[in-house]
Amino acid sequence: MKSATKIAFAVLMVITLLAMFLPIAQFQENTAGALSGDIEKQQGKVDSAQTQLQRWIDGGKKSEADIEKQRKKVQKEQDKLDALLAQQAEASSAGGESLGYSFLPGQLPAELEIDQSVINQYKLYDTNFPAYYTCVWVAFAMIAIALILVVLTGNKPVSKLYTFASFAHLIGIILIIYNLLRLGAFPIKLPYANAEISGLVAALLVACPIVAFAMHISSVHNSKRSMIYVFCTVLSLLAIVPFWMMIVNATRSSQDIQRSVSLIPGNFVGSNWQVLTSKNWNVATGFRNSAIIAFGSTLLSVYFSAMTAYGFKVYQFKGNKFLYAVVMAIIMIPGQVTGTGFFMFMYQIGMTNNLLALIIPSIAAAATVFFFRQYLEANFQISLVEAARIDGCGEFRIFNTIVLPIMVPAMATMGIMAMIGAWNNYLTPLMLLSDSSLKTLPMMVQELRGDIYRTEYGSIYLGLTLTAAPLLIVYFAFSKYIIAGVALGGVKE
Repeated sequence: MKSATKIAFAVLMVITLLAMFLPIAQFQENTAGALSGDIEKQQGKVDSAQTQLQRWIDGGKKSEADIEKQRKKVQKEQDKLDALLAQQAEASSAGGESLGYSFLPGQLPAELEIDQSVINQYKLYDTNFPAYYTCVWVAFAMIAIALILVVLTGNKPVSKLYTFASFAHLIGIILIIYNLLRLGAFPIKLPYANAEISGLVAALLVACPIVAFAMHISSVHNSKRSMIYVFCTVLSLLAIVPFWMMIVNATRSSQDIQRSVSLIPGNFVGSNWQVLTSKNWNVATGFRNSAIIAFGSTLLSVYFSAMTAYGFKVYQFKGNKFLYAVVMAIIMIPGQVTGTGFFMFMYQIGMTNNLLALIIPSIAAAATVFFFRQYLEANFQISLVEAARIDGCGEFRIFNTIVLPIMVPAMATMGIMAMIGAWNNYLTPLMLLSDSSLKTLPMMVQELRGDIYRTEYGSIYLGLTLTAAPLLIVYFAFSKYIIAGVALGGVKE
């Protein structure tokens, strides 16, 4: 890190540390708000007294003395209401004292109380002030440690201290943002209002360390690399956690799922399986039908799309560009637009309740053709075809023995995509298949969301897990070909 950059970094970090001692929030005294409940109750008394008076006047059964007595009662209640309104107006105009709060060194003012009714109403977690104050001090410590570590590196351009500083710095930034959000979320009980965050101090606490962090990782190679690893790890966790929670919920009871979130598996797999199989949910039938449709349509889609892309690449016939433009235009048409026409066509030729109606049409996959043609443009030399023709190879043999091996990475990539699309397809099988023996897994899982299964969340998650499991297996089996395709496309001669 250059000297000028290090000085700017240190200045920003020092500003951040000092800003934690500045007033970050104000808790205004809200006497007017505290009176609003009393005013509402008094208004109810006035309305009740006026209603009673009007009822006596209209009924004509009460004496004039009783009516006059009720009028005085109405006036008395109205005077109390007017006094409360005047007191509220005076409190609003006069304002009130406010309680200041800084992250450091103190704690929240002792006069403040948390409004437990708000916490109970919105199902918030209990306020844990010791944990909150600990996070404040840890944030301060992490920023200070990051500053000290960077200073200790001296003139060393490469040092492990830079990497340690970047991790401490990142933790400090996350904790500062958490502390700000948590402070604004504290429901304060009357007569004080919720926290009013100082925009300037909050900007200093957030912007300064973030700018310093960007300067740090952009100037130091090993810190930049470490942060890239952290970023990739976070993205990986974000992608994995939903799948893991789905698997975990498949092992938990419906009551546990409704009660809380957990990342630890339960022991209700057997119970969920019994519920799943006791409701005419035939797992074997669903797997069989989905597998036939998915693998059949994937093979046809990948093979014939590769052949079509090869034809567009190698054979320069008249109308080549026009036909390719037609293929591109088909990509722009959503499948939902052609759904009705497709169903009517299949109905007229008697292909409803037939799995072939979901397999054969996948031969025409415009997006797959486009991907394969672009792959051939970057990784295929026509000279290979010309040499094979000179050696006497036929066109189909050239395609099957020379072209297809070259296209294996692209075929694996689009095969996974086609497999996922066909396996998860719900709308088209729903239109064409009404026979229960032909239902696919997505159709069966959808049935689990009916009224009789409304509370059986564990069995629903188990069904979803069974549906997703083959897709994960296929992906892990062919992922190496995707990586090989990326590596092959990155090599230039």
